[in-house]
Amino acid sequence: MIQKQIGVFALAGLLLAVSGTSLRASEDSALLDVLVEKGILTTKEAEKLQAEVSKEPVTTGPQGPNIKIGDWVQELDLYGDIRLREFYQNLEQQLPKPPGATAFDENIQRQRIRFRLRLDATFRLADNFFGGVELSTSDNRDGNTTNATYTSGFDNYNIYISRAFIGWSPIDGLTFVVGKQNNPFYTTELNWTPDAGPTGIVERIDFHRLFGWDAGGEPTGYSKEGKTPPPAPSGIPIDLSLIAGQFIFYNNNADSSLSFNKTDAFMFDTQLLAKLKLFGGKVAISFGPQVQIWNDAGLGPTSVLPNGQPNPATSVNATAPAGTAAFGTLNNTNPFPISTRDEFYLQAPGDISVKLGKIPVSIYWDTTYNVWGPERFSEVYGPLFSEVTYTGTQKTGFTAHFSNPVHPTFQDYFGWLAGIKIGQNKHAGDISLLLDYRQLGLASADPNINSDDFNESFLNTVGWRASIAFNVTDFAVFQITGWFSNNLDRNLYGGYATSPSPFPIGNANSSTSLAIDFNVKF
Repeated sequence: MIQKQIGVFALAGLLLAVSGTSLRASEDSALLDVLVEKGILTTKEAEKLQAEVSKEPVTTGPQGPNIKIGDWVQELDLYGDIRLREFYQNLEQQLPKPPGATAFDENIQRQRIRFRLRLDATFRLADNFFGGVELSTSDNRDGNTTNATYTSGFDNYNIYISRAFIGWSPIDGLTFVVGKQNNPFYTTELNWTPDAGPTGIVERIDFHRLFGWDAGGEPTGYSKEGKTPPPAPSGIPIDLSLIAGQFIFYNNNADSSLSFNKTDAFMFDTQLLAKLKLFGGKVAISFGPQVQIWNDAGLGPTSVLPNGQPNPATSVNATAPAGTAAFGTLNNTNPFPISTRDEFYLQAPGDISVKLGKIPVSIYWDTTYNVWGPERFSEVYGPLFSEVTYTGTQKTGFTAHFSNPVHPTFQDYFGWLAGIKIGQNKHAGDISLLLDYRQLGLASADPNINSDDFNESFLNTVGWRASIAFNVTDFAVFQITGWFSNNLDRNLYGGYATSPSPFPIGNANSSTSLAIDFNVKF
């Protein structure tokens, strides 16, 4: 009897061990039935043993930490990229050298080794909700770029929240997004820096989905690249979308004694985006006219000058830590933290994309026109002049004197870009070439959201961008890009265009930038 009990308990231990690694409850029950039939176990002993076995958790392999997500999370995508950059810039100042000056730096050179780290999570939830979060590097929280410069003796680097948004698509073709989000508009580098993450509310209506023009495909939402997913092939060869955004740019003190500082600065942008597909999708034409309006608000000054204009001296950030911007309430490259007055832009980006054999080719363009450009040129940035003379000496210091007032012309509040891209970068061995030319008048675009790579974010500029990119692997790209620019108005001085203003927005007679990038996606 003792021998039998020992055998039963040994067998129970064996069953527990086996069931903990590979067998399911149904398999355990079948084995016990066989043992009862052979007379090795009684029915009562088998039932007791089955009860003991059922208490143990069933596992299928080595156990470790588990990631648990709510039942309402339908999809979670984690990804990111690391980019290493060698960056060189050379800037020749717009303001000429004083006669006899030996300490005036006409050509300002800068070489930096930089990196960019972005960590992204996008998710799709039940009831047609979705969202995303991005953590990224940046110098001084610069909203124009996520690059950080290697410096300061092996210091660690800050990580910032560059995206945090929630979206909802109550029906197919209607989408709402709120938070700091990817740029929802179809744009080029003429008016928007590629890294821009506007903060506010976006509404999007995809008429081709709402009225069933297409055959389904990707749901409405944001992709990894920050755009809405490409539309599916449709019976009608045109996709039509209306995109509207209301963005907060700067939060002012509602109790300020100054009228321009009582109201928060907002940007309102609306675009009608059309995509025409021809010849079975082999030719695609995109066109996205849009209206961008900024309200009249201050960006930090807390006092006025005798002429009633905001006093830029009160924008000085006296508590700025060493190594950060000494002036201003904005952290982007060459900021203009004064006013959003007289900004009413009409913009019209577009492209024609075709395939020459297996090689994609895209011809693209963009335009911008400030309806209130003459007022912004003269009343916000001015007065501006075409001549400058100096008094003083090297010992006492030089003082610039401006004369011959400049009045705005059409080119001062109009801008355009045209370019071509050949090839793409998706798989190992892919190569692409890009070349474009642009012209930006001083009052043709907002200086706080434009690209800081081209002409170091300065306006009043014309020039070229050229780039070649090669896929080392499917996930690693080596790229070389150059930006080459000159001033548009050859003689434009004073006001907020050049020094000695603490916030010059057109202080480049010429500029050259070169970036050598190695980017790895994961």
